[in-house]
Amino acid sequence: GTTYSCIAYVDETGRATVVNNQEGTNTTPSVVNFASPSQVVVGQVAKENAVIDPQNTAALVKTLMGQSNFAINYGGEDKSPEEVSAYILRKLAEDASKLIDSEVKDVVITCPAYFGTAERTSTKNAGEIAGLNVIEIISEPTAAALYYGCAKEQGEKTILVYDLGGGTFDVTVMRIGAGKIEVICSDGNHQLGGKNWDDAVMQYLASEFCSETGFDGDFDEYAQQDLRLKAEKAKQQLSSREEVPVMLDAAGLRERISISRTTFDEITQTLLNESIEKTDAAIAIAESKGYKVDEILLVGGSTRMPQVTKALVEKYGIEPKILEPDEAVAKGAAIYALGAYELKVEEWKEKVKSGEADMTDEVVKEEVEKYQEEATVNTIAIPGLRGKKMSEVVTVATTKSYALKVLVEGTEKCCNMIIKNVKMENGSLSVTKQFGTVDDNQETAELVVYESDFNSEYYDVDEDFTLGNCSLELSGNLLAGAPIQVTFTLNNEGILEVTGRDMTTNKEICATMQATAGTTMSKEDIAAAKAKSKNIAVE
Repeated sequence: GTTYSCIAYVDETGRATVVNNQEGTNTTPSVVNFASPSQVVVGQVAKENAVIDPQNTAALVKTLMGQSNFAINYGGEDKSPEEVSAYILRKLAEDASKLIDSEVKDVVITCPAYFGTAERTSTKNAGEIAGLNVIEIISEPTAAALYYGCAKEQGEKTILVYDLGGGTFDVTVMRIGAGKIEVICSDGNHQLGGKNWDDAVMQYLASEFCSETGFDGDFDEYAQQDLRLKAEKAKQQLSSREEVPVMLDAAGLRERISISRTTFDEITQTLLNESIEKTDAAIAIAESKGYKVDEILLVGGSTRMPQVTKALVEKYGIEPKILEPDEAVAKGAAIYALGAYELKVEEWKEKVKSGEADMTDEVVKEEVEKYQEEATVNTIAIPGLRGKKMSEVVTVATTKSYALKVLVEGTEKCCNMIIKNVKMENGSLSVTKQFGTVDDNQETAELVVYESDFNSEYYDVDEDFTLGNCSLELSGNLLAGAPIQVTFTLNNEGILEVTGRDMTTNKEICATMQATAGTTMSKEDIAAAKAKSKNIAVE
């Protein structure tokens, strides 16, 4: 998570269970403090160290995934968001391994529903750097709904998952019931989350402090960090109290500032409105497809704020259900991982049948028996999942639109091949269209791919949306308009495969689009980061 992270597994009784960290809490602050060249500290201690060591502490790195190569500089070396995230994942996995007395290696990692190809690729890279085998990346609302569906015996209904976390906001409408989950549409804002509410409280407290003391407002970085911690605590306390006192210190001055829930709601109203606007948009898309929302499910720690429930009831007339906001996503991911175990067993069996794996090999035999035993015992205890693969249980929808640069009446345009919020049957979607060459004797066809939130067939070219490109070599003796067939295939992890074919010669090019220019970690970069990480202790 952006501000807190959580890990869960399915125990021998078939119950999704969160594993506490070594400090005994169910969530771990997503904060990393570089204590020395050979040691990093992750979690609550790192969060508190941020007050005295802000230069060597990284937080909110999830908002940088797929957007930047830089998270923090330590010891003269730039650290990427993937590297910092890997330490958080290692902390979770290593703590869980100690507590359940079994090495945690195979994992499902969650991400916001609106994450595109670059962000999902970066998330997977972080897991690999952490030394984990990333089975799959799944959307947080889908994971929460999966847990909700497994936790309750119910008929079919349309639910809206309102997921307001520490740094991101997701809203997803899905159909759930009869042992299936079908995502209808998703939207979100990766810059909207509890941290924005913290910022508003910080600004209010700082302004009041300056008014009361005459301070000029020039808080140093240590005072800023202290102010942030106290603002977050005040926000949390206002969920159950009408007024909270906060003692502030800066430049030798001290003052007690009070903030009421009424004031808090007033100074954060615009933030809440942003989330409601996104919710309105998602509901409109769902209704255009013939679905009416029956229930609203609250996920994410920030949904504890009373203003959230109040606004949703006033706007939609539905009393939201709160489902373990801190744990639901991790528990749903654990259930999904269980389904992936069964799939792995089937893959092993197929490899044995085809001769790719030898069942007499003791390692193979132990793996199959281990997965077979765990999958069979656990799945029996989970209603609605008996004998089903996760691809049969969960149907996702595209979270972005993917386009190809084309020439329309002499003007360059982006032609959407895959549209956002389209159902992906069996976890993938493939679209093929035919285009033509531009010039006589053209030697190459450049396939430039864009990723955006636009749903129109064509839109103006904007290089900020560039995902990647590849070149198809042509015979060189074609006339203008010679047919070129292009196929976009998207899987449920947001990885796009682009295939271009010269229909005259059947020559073909195939490329996998996994990262934007902002995320350029190659396999060699990942391997180097992984090797370096092994020599650093995580506490």
